[in-house]
Amino acid sequence: MMYSPFSDSMVDWLSRDRVTVVVAANIQFESGTAYVHSGTGTIVINGFVYYGMGRMGSIDDVNETNTTSPSQLKMTLSGLDMSLFAKTLNERCVGRSAEIFLVAIDDSGQVRVADLIFQGKVSSTGATAGETNALQYTVSNIFEDWQRPFPDRFTDESHQSAQSGDRIFRYVAQMSERSIFWGSKKDAPGFTYS
Repeated sequence: MMYSPFSDSMVDWLSRDRVTVVVAANIQFESGTAYVHSGTGTIVINGFVYYGMGRMGSIDDVNETNTTSPSQLKMTLSGLDMSLFAKTLNERCVGRSAEIFLVAIDDSGQVRVADLIFQGKVSSTGATAGETNALQYTVSNIFEDWQRPFPDRFTDESHQSAQSGDRIFRYVAQMSERSIFWGSKKDAPGFTYS
């Protein structure tokens, strides 16, 4: 059995003699979510209207690795005038969600299938001012978050700082010192209450 990152419906549409395919993306900004696609006009995906950007937007290639290694995708928005460039540059989006879809569209301009092909969070932004006025957003998949250390510990003190009054971890420190009597009727010593 061969793995395909696409749904059966997408494979069916991609195997046709003639099909229009666009890439659609949504990024959450502080002021709201931007919905765009690589074609022209508007399309609707999952009830949201995506606006065509044509050549103003581009997405770099991303490779399928079949591992839990982090991967990144770069999206670029170019051709903005200076006022819009400055406004967009000041939007906070690092750490916010982003999704990329491959979308098959029929001859009447209706979306027939939209497959999620990349999902992650914006990990960094960049800008190039001058002739092109380009903004670049780097989106990292969930595996990059796994590379970061987890700030909390499974201790009573750590849990109390987040959930005051919940004592679910109060015996964790004592558990590491306890004897376990497997298959025995002998009971372990009782916990000391704190």
